[in-house]
Amino acid sequence: MPAVVCLLCIAALIGASPGFETDTSSRSSDDPLVPDSVLTIPSGPTLILERTAGIPVVGIRVSAPLDPPWPGAARILVEQALDRARSRAEAIGAELWGGVQDGRIAFHAIADARYADELAWVVRLLAAEPEAIGAGGAIAREHARLDQLAETPRGRLVLEMEGRVLGGGGGALPVPAVDDVRDMWRRSHARDRLRILVLGDLPLHWVFSDLSRIGAPPGPPAGAPFMPPPRTLSFPESPLYTWSAAAFSLGPAHDPAVLAAAAALRVGLVRSEMPNAAVNMVEGPNDRSGWLGITVRAARRRDADAAMASALALMTEEGLDAWWTMGAATARSDFMAAASTPAGWLALSDRYHADDGSTNARTALERLTTLRRQDLAPVLEQFQATLFRPGIDR
Repeated sequence: MPAVVCLLCIAALIGASPGFETDTSSRSSDDPLVPDSVLTIPSGPTLILERTAGIPVVGIRVSAPLDPPWPGAARILVEQALDRARSRAEAIGAELWGGVQDGRIAFHAIADARYADELAWVVRLLAAEPEAIGAGGAIAREHARLDQLAETPRGRLVLEMEGRVLGGGGGALPVPAVDDVRDMWRRSHARDRLRILVLGDLPLHWVFSDLSRIGAPPGPPAGAPFMPPPRTLSFPESPLYTWSAAAFSLGPAHDPAVLAAAAALRVGLVRSEMPNAAVNMVEGPNDRSGWLGITVRAARRRDADAAMASALALMTEEGLDAWWTMGAATARSDFMAAASTPAGWLALSDRYHADDGSTNARTALERLTTLRRQDLAPVLEQFQATLFRPGIDR
């Protein structure tokens, strides 16, 4: 299966095909964490290629900026894209995925290398314009999702974070209409804003010819994108439990120090004793801002308040002193586990790509490996500056 191919066992990388201008300034001849070739096409996408000699798998990832930052519209766009491409992907046994990662709308398709041409067609379907026909079902499911989240305190915290972080205030962003989804596609999928990553033993001219013209015409539509205000949330008081919640940003989600601090918080929550209360960590909007939430459930208010105070104490100087080394080790382990699969390599290369070549997955891993306690100081400052305590049970 493609998902279990270990990229770190690649013996050698093949150079780029002649005739194309590529960026190889950060390339290492035996480093699978550094892309083999990067080509930026005028009025077209950025193509990133890792050529894997002898590995019978091809993986393609397409990502686009989340513009406007409206998760509901992105979810509907992704659902329609997956519906369009699913039957063709199943016909060649391809692994198919779509979602929002690191503030980008992303898709990947992975299959046997024999089906490279068919896989390129799957990717073109994923990046195609959404149709009005069939959008009603996706919109109805987004309505149901918001209703389900509003029924639970943890779900309400997710809605509060989405509304505050992406909409500028507390509350939940409304469900988009069909025209909102199509406007997002025209903006986010403009050809010159797309990033296409290819993993496989393929020549660069194949990538150029098969993938360079997907997406919307270059240049987003004129004018600012429509972004609705969040709607106010109100909830009935929980009859059985007292709930407490907190949300905060630790900094850019892709920053190695943030990864280590978030892992340290998770470890600390699991290993710290918080009697008479259930404490959970909640992922915030996937917009690269590093937002996280904590919920506490207890039978009595004083137990909920005590447990929340203990949880937030993990994001102090003393709390990080106790757990940061374990958090850094966990973050490194998670990074290496992701890099060992085609889907993980594509996601990491996308996450750490910089147009100027200043960062890539290798530089991120090196930062994780050499992380020091003092490197986490900005994380604490960001936590203290962004902490807020929404009411989720009343």
